Amino acid sequence: MDVRYVEYAPGELPAVLKAQVLSFLRIVWPEGFTGELRYRDWITNPSYEPHHLLYVAGDLVVSHLEIVHVDLPHQGTTYKLAAPTSVLTFPSFRGEGWAGRLVESACRRIEASNADLGLICCDPHNQPFYAKTSGWPTAPEATVVADGFPTGQAVLMRLLTPKAQHHQADFRHSPIHLKDEL
Repeated sequence: MDVRYVEYAPGELPAVLKAQVLSFLRIVWPEGFTGELRYRDWITNPSYEPHHLLYVAGDLVVSHLEIVHVDLPHQGTTYKLAAPTSVLTFPSFRGEGWAGRLVESACRRIEASNADLGLICCDPHNQPFYAKTSGWPTAPEATVVADGFPTGQAVLMRLLTPKAQHHQADFRHSPIHLKDEL
């Protein structure tokens, strides 16, 4: 079966693909599906305008990534932030480069958008993968805070506009506060 690349605008991901991505996320990131989120039926908060990039074989998800868009207030300035998230490849397709190609596509799309800032937050052991596939510089001084606590995640950042570039030091020296999924 041929694997093909597809994209879906916010709210347009077909139910059969959405169900597979949600099932995978429930297994890999169970903490996102606890408490009041136990019956969560969305991949990412719809207000983040998730744009889905996938490789599929028929109706089977091979690999998935979405780009989210949020307004990020930071040190008195609000930035348009775009970030790839929910990156996954089903185990039987790993090691074939599917997720890497999705990250490359997402980063090119973000760089061509009207975003001020591109941001990748990942587990530290995944930083080499994202650095290689995105081409974005690591930001070892940057700290991401969610729900009031540092996440411990590695950060890669692309300052895309003069506005963001002018405030580069702010991102190095002040925690980046991200909203949770609620």
